[in-house]
Amino acid sequence: MIKKEIYPKTKRVSCKGDKVYITEKLDGSNLVIFKKDDELYVAQRKNIFKISELEEVKGILYKGLYQWLVDNKDVLANELHNNSAICGEWLGMGCLKYTIDEFDKKWYMFAKANIDDEFNLYNLNYDHSLFIYPFISQTVPNFIGIVPEVAELNVLPTKEHLDSIYEKYCNKVNRNVEGFVVNYKNIITKYVRMKNGKLQEHFDRGE
Repeated sequence: MIKKEIYPKTKRVSCKGDKVYITEKLDGSNLVIFKKDDELYVAQRKNIFKISELEEVKGILYKGLYQWLVDNKDVLANELHNNSAICGEWLGMGCLKYTIDEFDKKWYMFAKANIDDEFNLYNLNYDHSLFIYPFISQTVPNFIGIVPEVAELNVLPTKEHLDSIYEKYCNKVNRNVEGFVVNYKNIITKYVRMKNGKLQEHFDRGE
């Protein structure tokens, strides 16, 4: 097992303007799956392990992840291209609880990438239309979800505009929403409204 945190920190949106795509920020735990030298790997927080080490690391895995990997590891190993990575959010570990009616998957993809020889991600891309390409069949497996799309805008919104979009989106989905991920020219920032399950104002903490 390798001790390393693979996914970089996401900055908070500064709300100072031009064109964007907005997706929902799910309240879960970061999980990256990739294939290198014909071996399937999983990166959880600061740990990277081979799928062959699954029994050894069982005790430190996210809740429900062990069985999900047991059930789906063969498809992932056969479907992923070498040096391809898929990045997503594992549900069930956050303060917000999602119903199976709306979120019937355990893991929701938000980016594709490649992996280098030092186990660093590069070519990170958040465009949903490209999510088929890490897979040999160019089809996202049915046990993988994709983060919900919220809006497509022609200008980068102000905080007040995001506040308005947030209120309308929460009313539309009729549930609590942690916030948004704002994608501007494949540079992402986050707009956060819920902390530890409680609603708060978004502010730029520079992280």
